[in-house]
Amino acid sequence: MALPALALGWLLVASVPAVKYKTQVSLNSVVRTKLLTETADNNVLADMMLAPRLDSELYTNRLNVKFVAEPQFFLRQVPLRPTFEFLLSAYAWVEYKLRRDFSLLAVHTTTFGTFPLSDFRGAGGSDLPVGRGESEGFLLSSSYVYTETLAGFQSSFGVKRLMVAGTIGWIVNGLLDYPVRPPKRGDATYPQQRLPQLRLEANYGATRRDYLSLLVLGQDVSFSTANRDAVLQVAPGIKHSFSPLVDVSVAPGIALGRVYPRRAELEPYNVTMPTLETALEAPVPLGHHWPVAARLRARYLPYMDPISTQLFPRAELGLDLKWEGRRDAKVTGGIRYAHPLTSGLHRDDQETRAEVEALLPLPLSRYLFMQAKGQFSWRHHAVLSFDPEEQLFRPVVQWFTSVGLVVRYDRGRL
Repeated sequence: MALPALALGWLLVASVPAVKYKTQVSLNSVVRTKLLTETADNNVLADMMLAPRLDSELYTNRLNVKFVAEPQFFLRQVPLRPTFEFLLSAYAWVEYKLRRDFSLLAVHTTTFGTFPLSDFRGAGGSDLPVGRGESEGFLLSSSYVYTETLAGFQSSFGVKRLMVAGTIGWIVNGLLDYPVRPPKRGDATYPQQRLPQLRLEANYGATRRDYLSLLVLGQDVSFSTANRDAVLQVAPGIKHSFSPLVDVSVAPGIALGRVYPRRAELEPYNVTMPTLETALEAPVPLGHHWPVAARLRARYLPYMDPISTQLFPRAELGLDLKWEGRRDAKVTGGIRYAHPLTSGLHRDDQETRAEVEALLPLPLSRYLFMQAKGQFSWRHHAVLSFDPEEQLFRPVVQWFTSVGLVVRYDRGRL
């Protein structure tokens, strides 16, 4: 009896899908400047943030499911005027293999709550600060939602060194109490965006060092202010590896856009512009080692301003650095500069951003980490930089720093 029972138990255990998960809880103390929606007396404020997080993955021979959930609890303006805020982010990813070289994909992500910081990346690829609305000195009309639902495929179609992935999806991004009229100068109210998105990417290894790529990206963005912008971008590219650590990529292309103004008497007009993305990836030598990976990138792409909803070309130059050590230790940082190349309303807009983040394990413990973050942004924007009281244009400067403790626990197969 013992042997059949043991065999049955082994079969039950072996038939259970493998599961991996990672749990994490972080407590951070934040020092920052005022958000665009705050009317606090002090220019420098302090917050406390508690963020539990769960990463889980279930995988079989054909099915792979990932799920991430992270609620964030903010206690704002401690100890001057404490205000509680809540943010929830959830991410789900499912891959099912129909055969060895063909998989179906489904992705959904949702972020909902009160706007935490002014660096949320929206569907237009730009910052999305919150809207105006005052209650007891603190502006509360900053609840927003970001949802993205995608479905697609990934396959090699039986061709060696070829990978093709395509997705089609629906995105909603913006404030829940969204404006229906264009904002005035000095107003930080952003329209809500709703858009279908089509994305197709292909990569082919022509040689051991040369890789060919193709990107097709289409978006049709409808704003809550009745504006609408449609963009189709096609960009073939090539990547050459000089060594396993150094490579260069170049992707020229073209973008075709059509702008539908809010006013019915204005005719829609077309926008055509070339595009270019270049990148250099190489290690940075420190002593006798090369542990720091650097990425220098220059881009010339269509940019959709989230306030005015105008579509125009913008150039960006950025440098990213990353160091990874033992026990998940890492330090990342970067700096980016962006400037529109247009003669319209946004001709003088500029943006400079620098950020750094470090996660370092504490000695004598395998579960405790110290986390530190910092960010600085300098922005000159045709609407945000305008001071209605003094009728002046001055840049918007914002920064924040945070230091916290992270408790992390990893578990393999259950």
